[in-house]
Amino acid sequence: IVPVNDITIVTSLLRLLDGLLTPDSIGNSHKLETAFVFACIWAFGSALTTADDGTEHQKEFSDWWRNQYKSVRLPTRDTVFDYWLDPVSNKFEPWKASPSFKTVQFDSRTMQMSDITVPTTETAS
Repeated sequence: IVPVNDITIVTSLLRLLDGLLTPDSIGNSHKLETAFVFACIWAFGSALTTADDGTEHQKEFSDWWRNQYKSVRLPTRDTVFDYWLDPVSNKFEPWKASPSFKTVQFDSRTMQMSDITVPTTETAS
């Protein structure tokens, strides 16, 4: 587990909400709650890792979250971290469906590997 100050978690939550909330979502309680759930999952759980003993803390958090908070439906497959919130449909979709993921054009003869960012769940979130 990565030690994180409480204020850092709150700041992350507020920054995520700032990026997610629109006038439409603020006026719609379901959209607002869904955005809040997505922001909470990432603010509280993003620093969790796999421990040296093999304990998958993100998986444990995911299972705990699903058991505690049932008002917003999350896909039951994989973990809560394997989904992004599509702002158009207001549904949780697999990261591979995110517009952030696309084919990367790379030619090692003309480009340096450091010139590109390979989209992963960590770099897209």
